[in-house]
Amino acid sequence: MTQTAWVLSLSQFYLSLGFVLCFLALELGLAWVLFGFRLFAGRSQAALLAYRFWVRVFALSLILGFAASLLLVLQLGTLWPGFMDRAGEVAGPLVGMAVLTAFIFKSCFLGAMLYGQRTLSARAHTLVVGMVALGTSLTAWWIVVLLAWMQWPVGATLSEGRYHVADWLELLGGGLAPVLFGVLLAGGLLLAATLMLAVTAWRTEIRPSDAGDRSVYAWGLRLVLLALVLQAVLAATLGRDLLPLQPARVASVVPQWTSGPPARLSLAAWPDESRQHDAWRLAGPPGWAAWVHLPAEGPLRGLNDLAGIRPPLMATYVSARLAVLLTGTLAVLAGWALWRGHRLGHEPDNLSRAGRAGLWLMAWLAALLQAAGWGHLLIGSLPYAIQGTVSLREIGTDASEGVLWAVLCLQIVVFGALLAGFYQLLRHATRYGVVPVARHRGRA
Repeated sequence: MTQTAWVLSLSQFYLSLGFVLCFLALELGLAWVLFGFRLFAGRSQAALLAYRFWVRVFALSLILGFAASLLLVLQLGTLWPGFMDRAGEVAGPLVGMAVLTAFIFKSCFLGAMLYGQRTLSARAHTLVVGMVALGTSLTAWWIVVLLAWMQWPVGATLSEGRYHVADWLELLGGGLAPVLFGVLLAGGLLLAATLMLAVTAWRTEIRPSDAGDRSVYAWGLRLVLLALVLQAVLAATLGRDLLPLQPARVASVVPQWTSGPPARLSLAAWPDESRQHDAWRLAGPPGWAAWVHLPAEGPLRGLNDLAGIRPPLMATYVSARLAVLLTGTLAVLAGWALWRGHRLGHEPDNLSRAGRAGLWLMAWLAALLQAAGWGHLLIGSLPYAIQGTVSLREIGTDASEGVLWAVLCLQIVVFGALLAGFYQLLRHATRYGVVPVARHRGRA
């Protein structure tokens, strides 16, 4: 497999995986937010109005994420045909359970959630919404377990080049899976909250707010800060568990050029790979090694001893700093928005142009934060598909570079069209709202 073919295959797969993770996180966050709205809908007209609008957005994100996941499963076989031969005993059941959960558990309740509100009792419909949220969580869980296992293959043994399951309980509930799922859930809540705030600000430019808009605005401001703090804590915990397992990632994050005692972590630097040192460096805290359970006196492998088995240096280094910077920026903006919202009496009609722009900026920054965080997780594990044992080159496709180029360009066009369609439908729903349907003519 040539270097160009490897990069093209990786670009295709990561583009699909990133698209799926983005909409899966949004779907997961919205599912639990909708369950919260439905719980209070019996006592609050505002919660019912908010539910009836945002359930449409949830359905749209679910369809896009599901469509992209089919392509992702297909690419797993076409781009990395050797993966199932090496890890099929682990990956096969997990992928099968994700598909089974999506098709049966979640979709069966989804129909009743979307079309049964007028025919079911309030309690029964609330239960259905809760089951959809649970089904969405289970679908995400199987995917996260596989991603976590590829970072740290617990519960399985490698024999004759193939992985065999030794302990399903350890594989499903051990390793990095619980913390990584928490990161996905917190990120989904953050995406959902910032999107709700941005759309509410957009709607109030078109028409006066209703009780649902005010409810979304008030609770969204609180949810942003809660989700951001939760994701930051879980991401830090994930890094603390992950870094000792992957010396190449540690060397790229520090960066550590020569083997020996851990170098001082840099807050910012410009790594010069040609000269094997930093062109400039802003030193960070000295005690970082003990925090991630690394021996203070080393030895820690350096980049010069990891040639050929380390991830892309600049992408790994920059994505980690970008995630931290975006988290801090979002925290400042979320604190400011919460303070302003309290001063305005949680009335979105009173937002200034700068206030509305700030809410829109938060939505974009939240999406960039998820891209930076998941990008660092995936890029930092290169060149391995399964950490430390199976490299991507071993399991890659033998397709020609021309075919890979053509498919990548087509994939970019298709995903661009899907994103444009999502934006247009969201814009239409924002402008015209939810149109009630009469009982005798249909179900709303």
